[in-house]
Amino acid sequence: MATSLILAGPALGAESPDEACTVSDIQPEMIDLDKPRDQLARQSNLVIPPGAKIGSIRIIQRPIFDTSDPTQDNFLYRALNTLNTPTWESALRSQLVFVEGDIYSPGLLEESERVLRQREYLTAAWVGVTRLCGDEVEVSVLARDTWTLLPTLGLTRSGGENTTNAGISDPNFLGSGKSLGISYTKDPDRSETSLFVDDPNVAGSHWQAGFSYDDRSDGRGRSAYLERPFFSERTNWRFGLAVVDDVREESRYVGAEAIADYRRSREYFSVDGGWRLAERNERQLRLLAGYRYEAFGFQPLPDQPALDVLPDDRTLSYPWIGFDYRQNRFREMTNLTRLQRVEDVRDGFLWRTELGYSGSGLGATEDRVVLNMSFQDSLLATETNYASYGLNQSGTYRLDQDRVENLLGTLSLEYFHGGSVRWTGWYTSLAFTAARNLTADQQLLIGGENGLRGYPSEYQQGDRRVLWTLERRYFPDWHPFKLFRMGGVVFVDAGRAWFADGQSNGPDGGVLRDVGVGLRLASSRVEVQRMLHFDLAFPLDGDDSIDALQVLLRGRSRF
Repeated sequence: MATSLILAGPALGAESPDEACTVSDIQPEMIDLDKPRDQLARQSNLVIPPGAKIGSIRIIQRPIFDTSDPTQDNFLYRALNTLNTPTWESALRSQLVFVEGDIYSPGLLEESERVLRQREYLTAAWVGVTRLCGDEVEVSVLARDTWTLLPTLGLTRSGGENTTNAGISDPNFLGSGKSLGISYTKDPDRSETSLFVDDPNVAGSHWQAGFSYDDRSDGRGRSAYLERPFFSERTNWRFGLAVVDDVREESRYVGAEAIADYRRSREYFSVDGGWRLAERNERQLRLLAGYRYEAFGFQPLPDQPALDVLPDDRTLSYPWIGFDYRQNRFREMTNLTRLQRVEDVRDGFLWRTELGYSGSGLGATEDRVVLNMSFQDSLLATETNYASYGLNQSGTYRLDQDRVENLLGTLSLEYFHGGSVRWTGWYTSLAFTAARNLTADQQLLIGGENGLRGYPSEYQQGDRRVLWTLERRYFPDWHPFKLFRMGGVVFVDAGRAWFADGQSNGPDGGVLRDVGVGLRLASSRVEVQRMLHFDLAFPLDGDDSIDALQVLLRGRSRF
């Protein structure tokens, strides 16, 4: 297998002529990045002494196509390799959580792999110790670029509604790791022209910045942010600053039909910080604090049916404090939510809570207590099984009315079986959501994009929702032209939305079911973070207004 090598970093240590070096029996040249199992290989014969230092870092970049392979040695693939600007070495180095001179720890290498695998401009990454000289190690970083300059022209269909889009984007502009793009989108609600720029490593640092601008047929959208995140589990502090100005038209739905439109404006400002306080036995505690300002305004539209209740303007302005408590334990798996890709799955819990007070003295429309909480935990994690559950809650308590408002809570469970080692697998999920005292601009919906693939979007409404899905998944190790991965699915969905007080929730108020089949198509060389979903769904319930067949064509990040 041919490779393109870029050697970086100083010579390994201050090695004397008599000092012997041991070379690992696993070298980057042996790793096939098209085979997830190869990427999980680690050095096997090196006994690294305690306190050893990282003496040098070697960056090894592979082109998009390996033209030493006769199946990839053609004019098109050679041309794409030539036209692609390789990712800058500095962009790759900036993703690592270690530098030369750091004390060696296997966790540093594993963490860097996880960070690299999240980048849109890379198809795969491997980090390992490749040489030991005395008390210093050489660390090699292997990565393969993806083709990132991507013109788009597409059609999405879900819930009986079409969305078209066209544009051009590049998440690795000129190899810099920086992202920019422009696009045009038209859906049943609006047409929109968007421009965005994002820099995940400002000046080679761990600071991030970006902005976006949206020109809509029914409004506008502008946003910007500056952030130094917890870029790894070992980061000691974070800082974030964000602003949003958004205006658009929204609809109220009854039985999948928009009964009235209104204009909604949103102004948002946030500043926050976080500090890692303690860590013991893979458990880490972070302190979080910040301030948020969020103002919503609502206006009726001319020539539109009057809403029975127009949402009231509301402003929240509040300092908040919270904590993040997590178990930093991960498992590497394949064919879980993606096709033939290594996935980093948290094998532990993550608990985050925020508590704030929004007072009229700070510019809020009324006094409120704000509480947001999320909890996720793995129940089972083996080579062939993964199960997890989560709980998410958000809402406020209005002191002037002695009641909660926009309280929303979701309990969810997921289970995966078999895909990591077999070409078939099972997936099932169950989610229950309950809401209380939703304002007029908030609705709990089911159908189409909100679950139940066989039904129109927004088919049922309520303040309770339950959704169950069962899928038989297929992961054939088929790699046509070294360009695509294909998968298949047979699925069953069942669920409903309803009101606890018994009011009407749609044309058919009962439990809804559908069955269907689907195709999954994922590129291994272009835009590898998303895959194409093509589903045929057949509703088993509902009224006569529902088509006997729903065709869904969507782009998704999960299987």
